[in-house]
Amino acid sequence: MGDHTPSNPATAKTAIAFSRPIDWAIGAILSFAGTLIALSGTALYYGVTRPDITDYVHSSEFQSEVLTDGEAIDALIALGQWSGIGLLAAGGLLILIGTAVVVAHRRARLDDRSTPNWVLGVVGALIGSLLSFIPLSPILGGLAAGYLNRNPETSGLGTGTLAGVFGSLPLFVVIVVASIGLIVSVPNETATAVVTVVSISLFLILPYFVGLSAIGGYLGGWVRKF
Repeated sequence: MGDHTPSNPATAKTAIAFSRPIDWAIGAILSFAGTLIALSGTALYYGVTRPDITDYVHSSEFQSEVLTDGEAIDALIALGQWSGIGLLAAGGLLILIGTAVVVAHRRARLDDRSTPNWVLGVVGALIGSLLSFIPLSPILGGLAAGYLNRNPETSGLGTGTLAGVFGSLPLFVVIVVASIGLIVSVPNETATAVVTVVSISLFLILPYFVGLSAIGGYLGGWVRKF
């Protein structure tokens, strides 16, 4: 059955941010990207082998003041394999999000409701990712999310923040899964050293995505008012 026509076209026009074909385009792009990421994670998981890692550590100029060669080999194997699992999880999550956008936005139309803020956040994250070759691209993603927000009861700042959250979500999943894998796979001292470095990187990356997207969302909401 097709979508029925809302009882108040004027209200629907101001409430729905974009058309049904765009829903399907977003779902298709996210599903395609998620499939590629999941396949790369599978390849990484099976591609990391002990002989290859051992040869790399012994034949390269690899040096560590914290880890012995044996500990480094174990850590690199765990990092590679669990990063592969994280990529697989992140890819699956993107496919689910793409499907959820199609379903949730259709329901919003049927119920004559505004486009959900989280859907706008996904759109902003997608735009920011597609424009990642541009410096400070999360601002552009947040700007798009804030501008598309047609619900007067919500702010562009919040929508932009959601764009940053969704934009950083795949990377966050990979890092968290890889860190958990290190903790359960290698000795405590080794895991602590590696996870500390990973955690510092995470806390440097997240403000970049979320902070810049929030700024863009605020600007997008401001522009929309004119």
